[in-house]
Formats: sequence, structure tokens, C-alpha cells
Amino acid sequence: MISLEDTIAAIATPIQPSGIGVIRVSGIDAISILEPIFKGSEKAFKKSESHKLQYGWIHDSGELVDQVLMAVMHAPNSYTAENVVEVQCHGSPIVLKKILNLIMKNGARIAEAGEFTQRAFLNNRIDLTQAEAVSDLIHSNSEIGAKLAVHQLQGKLFNYIEAVKKKVVSIASQIEASIEFPEEVLELNTREGYMHRIDNVCSDLRKMLSVADQGRRIKMGFLVAIIGRPNVGKSSLFNTLLQEQRVIVTSIPGTTRDSVEESIQIQGLSFRLTDTAGIRHTGELIEKEGITRTQLIRSKADIVLVILDASEKLTEGDQTLIGNLDKGKTILVINKKDLLTHEFPDWYESVSSMKSVLISAKNGDGCKELESYLFEIATQGIGLPTYEDFYITNLRQQDAAEKALSALEKAKKILLYPNGEEFLAVDLRSCINALGEIVGETSSDDLLGQIFSEFCIGK
Repeated sequence: MISLEDTIAAIATPIQPSGIGVIRVSGIDAISILEPIFKGSEKAFKKSESHKLQYGWIHDSGELVDQVLMAVMHAPNSYTAENVVEVQCHGSPIVLKKILNLIMKNGARIAEAGEFTQRAFLNNRIDLTQAEAVSDLIHSNSEIGAKLAVHQLQGKLFNYIEAVKKKVVSIASQIEASIEFPEEVLELNTREGYMHRIDNVCSDLRKMLSVADQGRRIKMGFLVAIIGRPNVGKSSLFNTLLQEQRVIVTSIPGTTRDSVEESIQIQGLSFRLTDTAGIRHTGELIEKEGITRTQLIRSKADIVLVILDASEKLTEGDQTLIGNLDKGKTILVINKKDLLTHEFPDWYESVSSMKSVLISAKNGDGCKELESYLFEIATQGIGLPTYEDFYITNLRQQDAAEKALSALEKAKKILLYPNGEEFLAVDLRSCINALGEIVGETSSDDLLGQIFSEFCIGK
């Protein structure tokens, strides 16, 4: 566990030439550490007004280092709920490191990864779901992913968990009262009332868990595997969707021997397209390894695009590929529309029951319709999240919610038997602890350390 007694400092912006760089300092001595190295227009730096920018210079024993703006934020009204000073200087790596060294020389230490946010959590300014939302927002790779992170940062998930926990605490307190006062026997109608209340909470948790996988995919991006036999146009489609020549396209079968991944945005959602090696029987060692990787990617994909050649008959390999796929997450992409003499290929009727789209990867015809299908599958046909929506966005939160639901299911079974109040109380307490894990009330130091270690230094 980190010490809250130290004053910490770190460069909060990328260390590369830029117009501005920010150094963040937090702790009880943050203001007194900066005062000796700052020359500003105000004489009483310690008494400066909170959240007010001051113009001046950072100096090293009188030698000017850089022209800066200083933002002083007094506790508890700061990101960490401690005294915080942010130095806004020019974004020269040399200048940033020079100023940071002066701050350390005056008594601060370098912050650990995520320590500023961890202090905000430990000082009860945010809960653990909000802390994780900070990281999600920083690393978001789509507009909708960023929106969900903002919802979580606002406390929407925390508020929902707290409302659910309040219901369980109310039931548990009444059950524990009946244990303390044995003469208050739980009557049948009382048990039915508890069963109804627990069912209500189970419904709340199931609602939250029903979109947990969707939340993680929105955050990370939907994995789209582009598969098919060689020379059907997989790489051409990959390049067309990206709108750049990312992979080599030739008429030679087996050109793509390894998977290549890039992301695109469709209506605010991120899709991680993966171009794969063509699936066929081959004795060539490298190509064979590429095909093995294709099979693995296909099994992990959220959406699979099976590319078929409209200008040729379906091969046995095509038919085997189609037969082994999950239709719910598969789109048949019938490519080379530009080579057709009729509206559809002769064999189209045999695959018409599956979701399909006729395109020309060469000229982009039909690709907008394909993007619409991708969006429809990703959003499960219900559209984008609204302002009121919130999602569980990681496995830690999902596992804890599933533990809470499991504990309530056990409690429901115990309610069916008389004299089981002690066991019922244990299960309800397990549910409360699991809900506390989600927001960080009952999380271990090791777990907290692991979560915040994934943050960048300076945040």
C-alpha cells in the first residue's frame, strides 16, 4: 500500500516536443516545495487563491529555467483531495525533466504508476469504478467507448451498485435482528416477502450482467476476423475498409501468411479488423502456420466475415467453412460483384438464408452496407448506448457481480427451509461484500496495487 504522507510528482504529459508540458505535484508539502523555485507576480505564493493560474518563471538558484503558468489547488478541492500544484511549461523533454529534478530536490518523490488516481480513491474522492473509468477514458479507442467511460466517471455504475446494496443491507439487517431476538420467528408470509425482495435484487444484478460482455467489447473494440480461401479478396476488402493500402495485394494465392490487425470506426464504435491467411490445404510451413493462426482468430472473433468469390463456383472448402460457423456472428461477404454478368451468382440461393452482402472490394461498391451489418451485430440491433446507460467494462467488475448474484441464489434456497436464518445472513453478507468489491469497499491491497499499476505515471 502506498504512503499518503509523501509528496509525489510526475510529468503528466507525453515526454516529447510539444507546445505545452504539465508536471503534477500532490501532497501536504506540494506548495512549499514549489515556492522556492517559482518567481511570480504574487509575493505570497503559499496564500495564493486556489484554482487560480499564476504567471512566472521556474528558476534554479536564480538561473531561469522556463516561463510557466502555475495552478495551485488547495485540499480537499483537487484531483487527489490533497494540495496539488500543476506546472504548465513548454513541452521540451529537457525542460520537463529539469523542473521535475528541481521538485524532487526540494523533497518530492517520483509518483508510482497511477498513484495520483489511487490517492483520489484512498482519500474517498472517487470509488474504484470511477478510478477504472479514468484509465478507460485515457485508453478509449472509440467515441462510444469514451462516452461509456464518462458515464462511469460520473458515478452511474457506482450509484446503481449502491442502490442494489442498500436493498440487500435492508434485508440482511432484518434477518440478523431475527437472529438476535429468536422469539421473532420468520412466518411463512414473511419468508415469501423476503423471497420477493431477493428476487427483485437478483433481477437488478441480471440486468447489469446481461450487458457486461457488450460493455467490454465496446471498450476494447469488436474483433472482426476476415477469413476465406486464398485470392477471394480478403486483403483487398481489408484495405478498402481502412481506406489505405495497409497490406500487399497480388494475384498470387497465399500472399498473406500472417494476421494483420487495424482498427476502424463505424458510427462511433471501434472494430478491430484482422486480415488472415487464406484457408487451404498446403505443405508450405510458413503458410501452414498462418492458417493455424487464422483458425485461432476465428474462434475468438466477435464477428466473422467469410469472403466468397462471386465470379467462381463455391468450392468444397467454401462450403465446409460456411457450415462450421456461428450464423449469429457471421456475415457472408460475396466479393467481386464487378465481375458478375447477372445480379447474383448462380449459387446464391444456397446461402441466402444467412446474412450476406454483395460487394466489390476493388471499387468499394456495397461496403457501406457491410459496415451497416457490422454495426447492427455489434449493437445487437438496439442501437448505441444512451445518456442513461452504463455498462460493466471489465472482468473484475463482472466476476464480483456474478459472486453477488450467486450468493443471493443460495439465500433463496435457504429461505425454503425453517430455522436457516444464520446461513441466510451469511449469504446476504457475502452478497454485500461482493458488491463492495465492485466499488472498492472490500478490495484487497494486492488487487488495488494491480489495478493502479496498469495506469500511466502522471495519472
